[in-house]
Amino acid sequence: MIRVVRRQGPPSKKQQKVVLGVAAGLLPVLAVIITIGAITEKDAPTSPAAATTQATAKQKPTRATPESEPVPSTAGAEAVLTVKNNKDLAALLTAVDDYDLFEDFATKYRGRTIKFDGVVAAMNHHGDYKTRYDILVFAGDSPGSKVTGPNFQFNDVNITSDLRLTGSNIPDAITVGQKLRITAEVEGYAGPEHQDLFRLDPVSTEMR
Repeated sequence: MIRVVRRQGPPSKKQQKVVLGVAAGLLPVLAVIITIGAITEKDAPTSPAAATTQATAKQKPTRATPESEPVPSTAGAEAVLTVKNNKDLAALLTAVDDYDLFEDFATKYRGRTIKFDGVVAAMNHHGDYKTRYDILVFAGDSPGSKVTGPNFQFNDVNITSDLRLTGSNIPDAITVGQKLRITAEVEGYAGPEHQDLFRLDPVSTEMR
């Protein structure tokens, strides 16, 4: 039996209008569906694993901080004052009877260590002691004329233990005229009304 298939002609204008109307009616529905899908995808909760992965991806890589090296302590390591590194000491050692300068230096540098070349100008027993002395020291090489600087004094010292003698030619005894290289701590200054003495505490005493 032969089936006859009829070919349909082009849609009529009415059919075209119906199709267009249906399509136009579907557009708002599609827009709503797309919008809802976008909101759902944006607001959908992520799993803990996904959240962790996203957070890790956003983190900036950090460099490992190297362990800091210990900084050497400088407390109590102040430089020893010499005529080369301290103009105040150079002025002190060349001054003549400048009592204000002597007092100002002693006040400013009390507790600091100074180093200079000097000479033993006088030695006396301290009180009734036989092995302890008050030793007068002048700056420079001469205990006589042309003396400059204050009257430095080591007060109540023992030659062996307190002066801390150093050097390759330590003598059996110290006498007036002995040349020394003195390293000592500034204790203070007593003006002309108090014997005019600039007190030092020995750190080391080297024979010259």
